[in-house]
Amino acid sequence: MQKSFSKTKMMVTVALLIAVNIVVTRFLSVQTTTIRISFGFIPTALTSMLFGPYVGAGAAFLSDFLGMVVNSKGLSYFPGFGISEALYGLSYGLFLYRREKSLRRIILCVVLQAIIIDLGLGTLWLHILFKNPVWVILGSRLISAAVMVPIKIFAIRYCWQLIGVRIFSQKNV
Repeated sequence: MQKSFSKTKMMVTVALLIAVNIVVTRFLSVQTTTIRISFGFIPTALTSMLFGPYVGAGAAFLSDFLGMVVNSKGLSYFPGFGISEALYGLSYGLFLYRREKSLRRIILCVVLQAIIIDLGLGTLWLHILFKNPVWVILGSRLISAAVMVPIKIFAIRYCWQLIGVRIFSQKNV
């Protein structure tokens, strides 16, 4: 009986974090064709840090897909961005699930995400979609990464101390 309750609690918590991700990413962000400034990474990071890399990856992919269904802005769904979101969830989980949430680990995770996912895959997806030259896309993505990396590092560390620790302690009750 206790085991099913904890699975139910996990599913409800993940569903709530997916909903928060959709609202923050789709409705409370600044977005242009090539960059998005958003705090949608926080629910993804919390999901991965609490429930692991695979749950985090699945929740991040689902957040991207459902967010596009809810608010597509006339665009069709492009799975490349869903893959990138899943990789964010996977990386947060690999670096921070059942591990110390040290500043060093958070910095390493966020910097690697910026290089591989943001600048690498994100640029590739936008090049495929819009046929713009890679160097044009990469310029704006570099600026976005330079702005978002310190914000992500601070926000993840602060949110874990403020929210994550409380959820984690209830998760293990």
